[in-house]
Amino acid sequence: MSEKHAYHSLDQATDQYPLALDDLAEPPARYAELRDKCPVVPVRMPSGDHAWLVTGFDEVVAAMTDSRLSRAALRDPGAPRVIPGPDFGDNPYNLLSQEGPDHARLRRLIAPAFTPHRARQWRERVEQIADELVDDLVAGPRPADLHGSFAALYPIRVICEMVGAPYEDWPRLQVWTERLVSITAGTVEERLAAREESAAYVAALVAQRRANPGGDLLSALITARDDQDRLSERELVWLGINLLVAGHDTTVSALSRGLFALLRHPEQWELLRTRPELTDQAVEELLRYAPPSEIGFLRIATEDLDLAGTAVAKGEGVIPVMHAVGRDRRHVSDPDVLDITRTDAKHLAFGQGTHYCPGAGVARMELRVALATLTRRLPSLRLAVPAADVEWIGGLLTVRPRALPVAW
Repeated sequence: MSEKHAYHSLDQATDQYPLALDDLAEPPARYAELRDKCPVVPVRMPSGDHAWLVTGFDEVVAAMTDSRLSRAALRDPGAPRVIPGPDFGDNPYNLLSQEGPDHARLRRLIAPAFTPHRARQWRERVEQIADELVDDLVAGPRPADLHGSFAALYPIRVICEMVGAPYEDWPRLQVWTERLVSITAGTVEERLAAREESAAYVAALVAQRRANPGGDLLSALITARDDQDRLSERELVWLGINLLVAGHDTTVSALSRGLFALLRHPEQWELLRTRPELTDQAVEELLRYAPPSEIGFLRIATEDLDLAGTAVAKGEGVIPVMHAVGRDRRHVSDPDVLDITRTDAKHLAFGQGTHYCPGAGVARMELRVALATLTRRLPSLRLAVPAADVEWIGGLLTVRPRALPVAW
């Protein structure tokens, strides 16, 4: 491994963040060089501000578990920002932008809905949803769009049932999500409109559930708000938005990108089809090899600190790219090879530290069910176009194709 280089100033930035995907939706080729030579490097963000980009496995873990790197400090006057204009980081009620006791309190409130036990309880219904969507896929035209007709609908349908939102509202949820997770793909006006419209939508759902409570997660959060006063009304609304957006968006991307990876390596699809006991391993390998994003969440240093030999000054931004670490050769053998039988599929797809994804267990279950259903129902599934012809959408937090044409 090459000797690592340490930068001394953010003014030395030459890379533009976010880095562009490589061909075939592969991670940015620059990541491999940075992990080997300089896992902490200054970058220029779309806003024009600078930050430290972190790409190595050990370095990302260190950044994500350092309490001196704060998401809440994004709201401090003069703090660097990823994009010009308002975004999720400006909202003090957004779970992703909180730290400390308030963050811990909100996570405790939603934790019961995402335990492994609850994931097992949901599995039968999730299997039914997957089968119903495959029924529709089979009855439709061919080639079929595996992204638009399955991968993009399946997680939305699951989270709508869990939260208590009408599934027929999914087109609106999809539009709001794409605008809210936009980095360079949308305008400030679109982001603001999506924020206001989604908040009004969830507020209306809250009113409906107050009048007619059910067994869904939103009804449970309303009980916590009204009976025990553990939530403010704005916290309740934004928890609903967090659950609806974060509860499906990354799963959509993980599923579409993972299926694309499997289908462009047909020997891996065949292996999974003939050895269904590999499904759990396959999910972990796909999260490592083809994670749902190549973007990190900006944090702000609340004091001077040392990060892997790089001096980070108070007030400077740090972007630990948790999805860049799955190909760190210090931890994974032959990291550029997709191998669903591997036992060293180390990744940080669900984060690390206090912001570890609370829905990781449910997301894993959804991905396992999707792979099991598709290999069982459509064993001859294959790409209907050359892999290089699949077009990928840029400018979003997550990675997804415009369409994923398949045949069987």
